[in-house]
Amino acid sequence: MDKDFLLKTYGQCYDSEAGPWNLSLKNKYLEYMFAKFFEENFVVDKETCICNVGIGAGYWDRYLSYQLKGGSLTSIEIDEVSCRQLKECLINEKNPNQVYIIHQDIMQTNRFENQFDIVTMVGSTRRETGLYEPLLKKVFSLLKNGGSLFYQTLDEKERKEDIVSLCEKTDIKIDNYLLDTLYGFKAQYWKLTKDSK
Repeated sequence: MDKDFLLKTYGQCYDSEAGPWNLSLKNKYLEYMFAKFFEENFVVDKETCICNVGIGAGYWDRYLSYQLKGGSLTSIEIDEVSCRQLKECLINEKNPNQVYIIHQDIMQTNRFENQFDIVTMVGSTRRETGLYEPLLKKVFSLLKNGGSLFYQTLDEKERKEDIVSLCEKTDIKIDNYLLDTLYGFKAQYWKLTKDSK
């Protein structure tokens, strides 16, 4: 374990730039809503395999790891530093769960098709890629038949109709949708399920 790197990682979460946001009520509310929507809409059992696309600061991946009841979490991220930060944090926290960290562009990997019961992509992940339909189709391809995607976006420009239209062109159905505008966000939460045929 690289203690200097880890100290820097934790320190950056609460420095003068990131700290005010990470400690704000708005951010804590978003974290609560992510977890609430997940827990109300997704069932994790002892064999559930979860994939998260986009690690970022790693909060969500660490949350998901503690939802495991014997299955596994695969976290995929294009940024090498985010991958290293998550790995070091899991080691430091003595996280006992089965977590695989993959440093790769999700659009370039073909090794996980039809593999996961649950896939999540939350926050600004989709917007940061600059892609829309190709990325969502790629994420859909990671799901087993009957598997579900937790998709959350804060993109003001993203319209509900766009997801509805995309689902109509694929084997994905909409199980649940929530629009939350508290604190001035346009936060959209989706549970999208792949046809179990």
